[in-house]
Amino acid sequence: MSRFRIRWNRKSRQLILTITAVASMIGLLLIQVNWLQESISMQELIFTKGVNMALQETAMKMSKDEQITVAMQNSIERDSLINSQEVFTQNIIYRLDSTVQRELELYHINLDFRFILINGDDTLSVEPTSKVKNGELFHQSFDSPFPNASIDLAVHFPERSTFILKRIGIMFASSILLILFNMVSILLILAYSRRERSFAQQVKDMIGNLTHEFMTPISSISLAGNMIHTRSQKAGDQQTSQFAAVIKEENKKLQRQVDRLLQLAAVENSGFEYNKTTVDIHALINEALHAMTFQLKQNEAEVVTDFRAKKSVILADEMHLTNVFVNFLSNSIKYSVQKPMISITTCDAEKKIEITISDNGIGIPSKEYKRIFEKYYRISTGDMHNTKGFGIGLYYAKMVINAHKGTVSVKSEPQKGTSFTITLPVLNEI
Repeated sequence: MSRFRIRWNRKSRQLILTITAVASMIGLLLIQVNWLQESISMQELIFTKGVNMALQETAMKMSKDEQITVAMQNSIERDSLINSQEVFTQNIIYRLDSTVQRELELYHINLDFRFILINGDDTLSVEPTSKVKNGELFHQSFDSPFPNASIDLAVHFPERSTFILKRIGIMFASSILLILFNMVSILLILAYSRRERSFAQQVKDMIGNLTHEFMTPISSISLAGNMIHTRSQKAGDQQTSQFAAVIKEENKKLQRQVDRLLQLAAVENSGFEYNKTTVDIHALINEALHAMTFQLKQNEAEVVTDFRAKKSVILADEMHLTNVFVNFLSNSIKYSVQKPMISITTCDAEKKIEITISDNGIGIPSKEYKRIFEKYYRISTGDMHNTKGFGIGLYYAKMVINAHKGTVSVKSEPQKGTSFTITLPVLNEI
């Protein structure tokens, strides 16, 4: 089950992110389209209500206008509006037009219109109009005092659809452009990310290949160094023996760096599984101290242990967790400008064991706390820059500790020292 979970997290993360981003953009686009439909419906409703109210006001004023009322009566008496321009003079037509326009402007409808007078089946179109479809006319009957008066004032807006779309067009177009911009940006980010991941994978493969290629010459150097050291001691050549000892020691340093790279490559492998067994954390710390015996003596380091934890049995990968403690001890030695003073304490925490490794080194600026656990990151200022390394020790340590359901934190004061605190769940509380 754990293998499946690791593979899913590593291989499917980008796919899930891509699908989520694309689905979000499509969702936003659908929401915008739905918003457009709702906005059009709302604008249609507002437009219709405004026109109807304007026509009601127009009809009321027309019914009180004596000249228009007389023209209506004459039209009705002729029982037709056909060829009745002599009844509806240009003056009356102008007054009708201006009255409708004024009322429409009160409702912020500044749009060209054509009005038509309807008497039964007869119509009078004051101006030539194109064919009008059903639903495109707004009607309002004249409130005439004359019996059998059935004249309606109908208004047609040729550019009605364009007018409504203009009201919402700018906002809609802007939102669509922003969505498209976001989609293009996400695609570009994914493309750049893919290219960067490809480049990172190539670098990783190159480092892996180089690391494996280093193993053969390291073994050869170690063998040759041992032979030179043995022969020089037998021959009593102390100078050659010292040179051989230097070669062996430097070869061991190179071996340790290569081992770190191999260990890091192993734990980063999507199919990697830790070999967890029941171990005592105090025994692992002592094992790490034993592995660092030569370096501790060479640097005259003083190590004080205070194992106060009563519950120290955990479920862990012995090799990798020991390497974590070795990394912390190695850093305490490397980043000390005076005689290294290292303190290792353990204590019981709630359902966990807490391990604190402190030193009297040059310290770490507080602004660097979050970044020191990043892969290949090294502090580039002060004495830190003068100490060589790959910047993978703390990254590797954090990965291993996280894999053991633990945490690691740091507290430091420049020129006074650094403390790393590791917490791990104890076996009987897992």
